[in-house]
Amino acid sequence: MDKATVGLEASKLECIEVDKLHLSADTNEIISNYDEETPAFEKRMSRYCRKVDIRILIYAIVLCMFNQSDRSAIGVAKVVGLESDLGMTKNDFNIAASLFTVGYLSLEVFSNFVLKRVGASKLLPTLGILWGCVCALQGVIRTKAELYVMRVLLGMTECGFTAGILLTMSFFYPKSRLTGRVAFFYVSAPLANALSGPLASGLSQIHHATIKRWQWVFILEGVLTVVVALFGYYILQDHPEKCTFLNDDDKDFIVTHKKGEGSLGGSQQLTFADTKRALLDWQLWVMTLATFSAWISCGSISVFAPELINELGFTSTQSQAMSALPSIFGAIAMLLAGHT
Repeated sequence: MDKATVGLEASKLECIEVDKLHLSADTNEIISNYDEETPAFEKRMSRYCRKVDIRILIYAIVLCMFNQSDRSAIGVAKVVGLESDLGMTKNDFNIAASLFTVGYLSLEVFSNFVLKRVGASKLLPTLGILWGCVCALQGVIRTKAELYVMRVLLGMTECGFTAGILLTMSFFYPKSRLTGRVAFFYVSAPLANALSGPLASGLSQIHHATIKRWQWVFILEGVLTVVVALFGYYILQDHPEKCTFLNDDDKDFIVTHKKGEGSLGGSQQLTFADTKRALLDWQLWVMTLATFSAWISCGSISVFAPELINELGFTSTQSQAMSALPSIFGAIAMLLAGHT
């Protein structure tokens, strides 16, 4: 073999060794990106979650605040003249408040099946616009029968929002990071009650020749909800695979990780077997009972707190502002629970 041939073979061997080194480095980088024990994984996951927090979680919290505020606006409206203007007596107001739950429960079971087919980016903003319109229309009613109808419709239009947001969050966040985000999302409920009291107090001070104070509460809160919901068509995303603000590396990273943890991805179809498996899980029913018990008390406070405070001798303005205090402490408690 001549010297030229020997030199050529040596060069080939050197190239092969260099390629092996590069391949080894790339492999180690890939492993570190998907190995939860490595600092590189934690850094990568934190960076990914921050992107989702900024684009989806913050908007979900804001829209949920309007969701909670619109459903409890009837409590503020009662304090500033709703009952007397509509000729309501005895348990009429309690019936109106309870009919919201009837509408809510009538469609909530099916809401996430619709979301899987339509997509969160279309369904959730549309629901926001619908319940905002219904809330505003409560400001033009003239009889208690019309109020009853509106309360049922409000429940039907709001029912898919919370469940839909939680399902969408489960598409984007890994299991290890989901619990804390859900806690932050649920803080929106007490925050809404804390802010809606002073807000409604200000709205109820608007004096108009033909529009009553309680009508302003419904109309303006409903209009604000519609405006905020419109932004959802641009902000909300269906799932990571179709997400516009994630790059390809982020998409591959979270999809691979969620497949590894065995959670349902956004692009996968929800089958009857998945539903059956969830319904037969005893933990689901324990959580359902706990949530049901908690929301009975929370819902009662948000609707009836202004009236109860008013009956203690405070003015309507003071009652609406003071009704925010339980919610402020509730928000602090939920934040602390989310970090434990």
